[in-house]
Parts: sequence; C-alpha cells; structure tokens
Amino acid sequence: MRRMLTLALALSMFLLSVSRGGALLPVNAEPYPEETRKLLEKSLSVVELNREIERISGLKSQTQSDIEQSERQLAEREIAIAVQREKAGRVLRSYYVGYKDFWLSALLNANSLPKLIRVWDTMDLIMQSDHRTMKAYSEQYRELKVGYERLQKNKDDLVSVESQLIAQRDRIQSLRGDLDRELASSGDEQLIRRLMEELQAYWKNVGLYEVKQHFKALASAMTQLPDYVKDTPGILQTSGLKAKLTLSDQQLNEFLRSQDSRFDDFAFRFDNGLLTMEGDNGRLQVTIQGRYTIEEEPENAIRFHVDSLIFNGLALPDTTRAELEREFDLGFYPQKLVKYVKARSVEMEDGLLTVELGIGG
Repeated sequence: MRRMLTLALALSMFLLSVSRGGALLPVNAEPYPEETRKLLEKSLSVVELNREIERISGLKSQTQSDIEQSERQLAEREIAIAVQREKAGRVLRSYYVGYKDFWLSALLNANSLPKLIRVWDTMDLIMQSDHRTMKAYSEQYRELKVGYERLQKNKDDLVSVESQLIAQRDRIQSLRGDLDRELASSGDEQLIRRLMEELQAYWKNVGLYEVKQHFKALASAMTQLPDYVKDTPGILQTSGLKAKLTLSDQQLNEFLRSQDSRFDDFAFRFDNGLLTMEGDNGRLQVTIQGRYTIEEEPENAIRFHVDSLIFNGLALPDTTRAELEREFDLGFYPQKLVKYVKARSVEMEDGLLTVELGIGG
C-alpha cells in the first residue's frame, strides 16, 4: 500500500506542476486504496467547508451592512414623514372645522357666472393640492412600512446566517478531528498529508474551475432546450387542455453535444427517477446525479437538484452541490415552451424523461 501511495504522490506532484503550466491532471491513474480515498474525500470536504464558511461570513457582513443602511434610511424617512403627517393633519382639520362650509358659502354667494367660475377654480386648485398632500403622506407611510418589513427580514436573515456559520464551523472542526485521528492511525501520515495537499491544490487551481465550466455550459444549453423540443417532432404531444413531453436520453445527448463540444465526452441517462451525467475527457472524471422536482415559486418550473457529485473518484460535500445549484440554473420552464401551461408531474425511467403538462391553474 505504501508503494502505491508513493507512486500516486509522485505522479500527482509531477502532474500538478504540469497542470499549472496549462495541461490538466489526467484521471486514468490507478485508483487509490479505499482507506486513502476516504481520507482524500474528507480533505476535499475541509477545503469546500472552508469556502462555504467564507461565503457565509461574507453574507453575514453584507446583511449587517444592509441592516445599518436600512436603519439610517428609515430614520431619515421618519423625519420626512413627520412633515407630511403635519400637512395631512392640517388638511383634515380644515375639513372638520368649517372649511367645507366656507367654500359652500362662497359658491352660493357668487352673484355672477365669472365669479362662480373663479371660486370654483380656486376651490379646485386647493382641493388638488390637498389631495397631493394626502397622497404623498399615504405613499411615504406605505414606503416606511415596507422598509420596516424589509429591515425585519434582514434581521431574521442575519439570525439564520449566524446559525449556518456556527453549524459549518462545528462541522469542519469535527471533520478535522476525525481526519487527524484517522491520519495518525494510518501508518503513512506524512505521505497521505502530502497527497492531500497536492489534491487540494489541484482542486483549487483546476478542478473547481473545470466543474463550474461544465455546469455553466450545461445551464447555457438548457436555455435552448424549449426550441429543440418544439422543433423535434414527437417530443411534445397535446390532447385538449393537456400535453405530454417525452424526451429520451439519446435525444438529450444529441441536443447537448450540438450545443457544446464539452459534452462529446459525456453521457446522460434517465433511470430510477434520476438524471445521471458521467464524463471523462482525460482531464477530469465527473459523475453528477440528481433529480427534477416541480416547484411553483417564483414560477412554475422543473428544477434540477444535485444529489451526488463525484470528481475524479472523490465525492464532494453537500455545500459544493448547493453552491452549484445556486450559481447555475439547470431547470426547465414549461411556459417557454407553450404559454399558460404548467408542469403537473415529472418522471425519469427507462431512458425517458416524461413531463405531464396542463393549461393554467
């Protein structure tokens, strides 16, 4: 085992140095022993959890900044609305202490048509001004109320972010403890640590970028899928107020390869309720597995969720999968296919993606 680790480390160090110059680490090297593979997975998880902690820390700082800015703006609006409140109060008081009677008397006492018109025009101008005053107060009050609601949401978000930060810090501390104990009992601690360092450097310098580029290409291709469905006979079938979309994995592969040459080395298949994507281009080996779900907010859509992401034989943690979901939209939007339709159900079995569609409601 030690000989295998030594060879793996030497190969990794050589190829990593090459990768920094342009070429990438090949993936067809001999697989690691199972115990070593698990340790390497944990070391990658440490890297990814550190990135997640950095992201959440940045989100916390931004949320705190938003709260401070909102509080300043609300204080300024409180002053402005106090002025409008006083103006609105004067308008209301004028109507309840004889203002209406005054104008009614002026109208009744006008003894000529020109005088009546002047009184009416003057009254109309004042009433328009009063209306603008009341409307301005109403709008500023509404904006103030919305501002306080947004402030409360930001404060709630901050509590959630702080909770996430604590949870991820506890998680990485526990993972590091497990890793240190397992390394100490491995018999090859120094060798495996060096292998971990090289793997982590390769992931940071090359692997993460490559994975994101593939997700970016996939997200871009998915925006063109509705046109492909409309232009390919047999995929979409309609019957009254219902429709059914049936897409084979062979059709999906042909479509994606026509969109981007990256997918020439990838295969996509539908089975057991999952979409599985596997690829090996000599630079990286990736297996992505996930499922489609129907969601209604903010609009009816079939969204893809990454359940498993394996990079060069090593499983990446949930934080990496969640980041890719946030950053790249691999969903499908039925209303871009046919207006007013909504997805009712989605299934993936025996090489077929089947989506039941209905009109409205």
